[in-house]
Amino acid sequence: MLDLTVIEVEHYTDRLFRIRTERPRSYRFTAGEFVMIGLPNAPSRAYSITSGPYDDYLEFYSIKVQDGPLTSKLQHIKVGDQLKVGDKPTGTLTLSNVELGGHLWLMATGTGIAPFISLLRDPETFDSFDKITVTWTVRTNKELAAYNEFLSQLPLHKYMPTVTQEESEYQGRITYYIDDEHLWYGINPQEDKVMLCGSIDFNNEMRDRLISMGFNEGNKKQAGTFVQEKAFVS
Repeated sequence: MLDLTVIEVEHYTDRLFRIRTERPRSYRFTAGEFVMIGLPNAPSRAYSITSGPYDDYLEFYSIKVQDGPLTSKLQHIKVGDQLKVGDKPTGTLTLSNVELGGHLWLMATGTGIAPFISLLRDPETFDSFDKITVTWTVRTNKELAAYNEFLSQLPLHKYMPTVTQEESEYQGRITYYIDDEHLWYGINPQEDKVMLCGSIDFNNEMRDRLISMGFNEGNKKQAGTFVQEKAFVS
């Protein structure tokens, strides 16, 4: 583990915050990967890197769990403090594990948006697909604060932030828009590729839907028409 200095901390709600640390010149990772991070006297946990592979900082997006072994302490971290960061990034949500070309769907719930922020900060992602759609389901509008502006300004085919517990332009779970609003009308594995990152229930439901439609799951051995992160659930 590396001891890296925190250079920025921003709190968005009583449940969500973002941390940036310095990045050693020798630190390498691929967009979409995660690493272990931790603090002294606290266990380490897997966190997606939200910074892009060419950024000069490392960024992490976190929930706050008041009695969580790590986040109960991590939420109090300040600029100048040291954060332990693993030096072996890994993960499934990378471009090497999904077939390239066509329409890429990045579908997240909660802090599951994190690996997709990294991918969208990498120019290679836009070069690899004809168009990109991002869906991000959260409970309240404030939970979009960290990356809503960034996502809104990208040259995306469509950005759909859906909110389940408050009024919003897109209100409800993303499955409502798939089933009732026909968001996925005509989707097929020849033209569409899907990346999933969210709760266990979300990942499992979406995986079952995709498999029933002829999509196949990619991994480090063979690229597929959809991928999900199994190592941890945001």
